[in-house]
Amino acid sequence: MHRLSLLACLFLLPLAGCGDDSAPANAQPGQTAAAPQPLAQTPQQADADSHASPKPAETKTFRDWIVGCDNGLACRAVALAPEDEIQPTLMLTLDRAAGPGAVPEVHITGQKERLPPVTISVGGTQLAKGGTAADGAVQFDGADAERIAAALGNGRRLAVSDGTGKAIGTVSLSGAAAALRWMDERQGRAGTSGALVARGSKADTAPAPALPVIRAVPVRGEAALLDPARVAAMKREAGCETDRDLGPPQAKPLGDRTLVLLPCSSGAYNLMMAVFTVRDGKHTPAQFDAPSGMSEDDSPIQNVVDGSFENEVLTSFARGRGLGDCGIRQEFVWDGTRFRLSRQEEMPECRGSKVYLPTWRARVVR
Repeated sequence: MHRLSLLACLFLLPLAGCGDDSAPANAQPGQTAAAPQPLAQTPQQADADSHASPKPAETKTFRDWIVGCDNGLACRAVALAPEDEIQPTLMLTLDRAAGPGAVPEVHITGQKERLPPVTISVGGTQLAKGGTAADGAVQFDGADAERIAAALGNGRRLAVSDGTGKAIGTVSLSGAAAALRWMDERQGRAGTSGALVARGSKADTAPAPALPVIRAVPVRGEAALLDPARVAAMKREAGCETDRDLGPPQAKPLGDRTLVLLPCSSGAYNLMMAVFTVRDGKHTPAQFDAPSGMSEDDSPIQNVVDGSFENEVLTSFARGRGLGDCGIRQEFVWDGTRFRLSRQEEMPECRGSKVYLPTWRARVVR
């Protein structure tokens, strides 16, 4: 069964200011006051922590396509494997940033690395030829990407051939028009000259929303030594498996305390790691502003999945199945008190795509 909800796919996942609109005292009849100008922000104000509660956005599936946008309205549409295919030869991803004039980017990926040049056609009409190499994919942008995007809703399949004209594979376009229409609506482009589907005459002027700000603190220092008694106590508190060895805990410096990632339980392809901090000889469950990994919202002890803490970022990747073509990827940063969700990507459909959809993003200031 390809199509799974995100919860089922992860098997254990219970996973404005006001202005004065009155006329000036010396206004003439019929004259209105000039619109109040926003106050300029100092760098300190612009970088102040917004203390926003993370609210990852939902994704939407339209037959063989899925689409999602994060809170900054960066959107991505992904072609999925048709229901009768397990591992598609090719996948297509379309990314578009928010804001006036943002041009889409199109990426062609597959089960093995793809290199340019390639030719893209829909219904026998050639749309673009060439492309550039980008992390194992072939990328089209600018006018080529706009032509490809405009044609996605007008055919049944998109065909890709190599530089010699030999066919590489096809991508299903079933649901593509609806997915791109949904993207246009989310970005405020429906009915504008910038829409990908059903363009209108209105100007493409919707601005990109401001991202919430997280002020992260430096995490210098040295990690505390973890004695066996403390590790055993943390395992008891977290309810960890005790009948097999899941490996030693990771201890990382976290400023005035130590971060502990404690291997706690394991499924077929996910290693759950309970997260603690140690300070002044005492350990406590680490605090988070959003559920991590496969943790429940109200769980007193949070878990990350196959977690690591590198470059001051705590990561978690909860896979829905071993292929890694569905699940949740998360990044957290430390603000001195708790871990804050700075980035989340999801893929609720287990249908071949290892490219995930953006659902939450914050601007991290250090």
